[in-house]
Amino acid sequence: MKPPFFILAVVALLFPRLLPAQFILNGAAGQVNDSCWLLTPPQGFLVGSIWNETKIDLNESFQVVMQMNFGNIDGNGADGILFGFQPLSTSIGNAGEGLGFAGVSPSLGIEFDTWQNGNLGDPSFDHIAISKNGDLNHNSSSNLAGPIKAADNGANIEDGQWHQLRVNWDAEIKELEIWFDCKPRLTYTGDIVNEIFGGDPLVFWGFTAATGGSVNKQQICLSYTTFIDGFEDVVICPGGQFQLGLGGGTSYQWTPNEGLSNPNIPNPIAAPEQTTTYVVEVLDECNNPFFDSLTVFIDGDTVFFELGADTTLCEGLPLQLNATSIGTLNVEYQWSNGSTSPVIDSPSSGLYTVTVTVDDFCVADDRIRVNIIPLPGNTDLGENQVLCLGQTTELDASTSGNPSYLWQDGTSGPIKKVESPGTYTVNISNNCGEATASVLVEYEDCRQVYFPNVFSPNDDGINDIFMPFDGGDVETVLSLKIFDRWGGLVFENHNFLPNDFAAGWDGKTKKQFANPGLYVWLVEIKFRDGFVEQRSGEVNLLR
Repeated sequence: MKPPFFILAVVALLFPRLLPAQFILNGAAGQVNDSCWLLTPPQGFLVGSIWNETKIDLNESFQVVMQMNFGNIDGNGADGILFGFQPLSTSIGNAGEGLGFAGVSPSLGIEFDTWQNGNLGDPSFDHIAISKNGDLNHNSSSNLAGPIKAADNGANIEDGQWHQLRVNWDAEIKELEIWFDCKPRLTYTGDIVNEIFGGDPLVFWGFTAATGGSVNKQQICLSYTTFIDGFEDVVICPGGQFQLGLGGGTSYQWTPNEGLSNPNIPNPIAAPEQTTTYVVEVLDECNNPFFDSLTVFIDGDTVFFELGADTTLCEGLPLQLNATSIGTLNVEYQWSNGSTSPVIDSPSSGLYTVTVTVDDFCVADDRIRVNIIPLPGNTDLGENQVLCLGQTTELDASTSGNPSYLWQDGTSGPIKKVESPGTYTVNISNNCGEATASVLVEYEDCRQVYFPNVFSPNDDGINDIFMPFDGGDVETVLSLKIFDRWGGLVFENHNFLPNDFAAGWDGKTKKQFANPGLYVWLVEIKFRDGFVEQRSGEVNLLR
């Protein structure tokens, strides 16, 4: 690759953006959703990085489970993604072969390189390597492990697919383990804290990527990290309960199961009678386990409240949710709708949760799902309708509340097909009540048009023009032709409206008065119901 364009890198790094997901974004990086980030679009000489705003402690073990997408440009795609650790800043990075991480020291980087730079000792395949101090040259002493093929089968990883990544750090044995596409690929054992970071275990963690003359769309999605998703111990008030929560897995097994609502879901409700340490084993998408734990302490003043079982009620009926705790003095309430009162009204369907904190020390929570059944009503079949003969229409009585529908002829369902005149009535009912709606549907002939059988073009202002007349049924007169008794064309007009004296025949042919007598007319008309019809007749011209 060509060297990075330094000015672009500097400008990009002058404007970091702090996002709610605890990450600071730099350069080309952008957030896709709550757990996914675009590091670089497929454009040249860009750098993108995301750094978590909170430092982690490398004296503690961690696990990261995530997916990476390196784009779908293979032969001319570049440059790759790096998972890095450094104590310096959350706004570093530069473009090209440095993967947005070159020159950062002290640092530890796990690179997933998709471009082969001969000057850096890159192999001829997409590869994984571990290096220190921002030096990605595999021929240098900074190369700690690798490079090896990124995929176990040696396949190209710039395939537009999401690839599974798992990184484990065991602080006790000082081992860093890299899994890629569910296979163990690379391991490094070393005293990272002392040998790289001078004894300081606190570092920022994040992801960088870059493009140069070649490009790719490079993305990451986090499933689980100990840094973000790991548990903190919780103190539950005696008599209370608290919902645990974990993600990033395909199956869950909590132990012990005492005091848990369900030991096989990611978010069981914990209500142990005594202080308990829970351990959860989670299987990731590769069917590999990772573990987490927390201690639920039972301490503080007794709290007792219960929102009750999930409930369904009819629209308009009152419902109060009461979390008032008995026998305590200093109590705080936090509802999912933002209320801090012990009692709230529940005006709409949804899940309501409340956390009660006693004496700023212990907590308890509860939840209830409320389903409001709307009253049947607000159903309008529309205004009375007048249809053209042969037309059909559909009446739609659909409304909320999952009601049943019964029409006047005994048919059911919200939609009624209309093919004949009459009054159509529907009865709509559910467990909360019923309503009725009606509409009158009438039919009429929509193809009425009148042609006089005689006219006298003598300029007396009475019956001087031969033309079609209508009351609104004709959309367009496509053509009108008039022939004499020998078949000669004496008048022709196209695409005009009826009742238009300027568009009819004034009794002349070739600017001369036509002879009195019988003439034949031929017309093609498009009516307002869309039907096109040809008609013919005779007209007697009088002088």
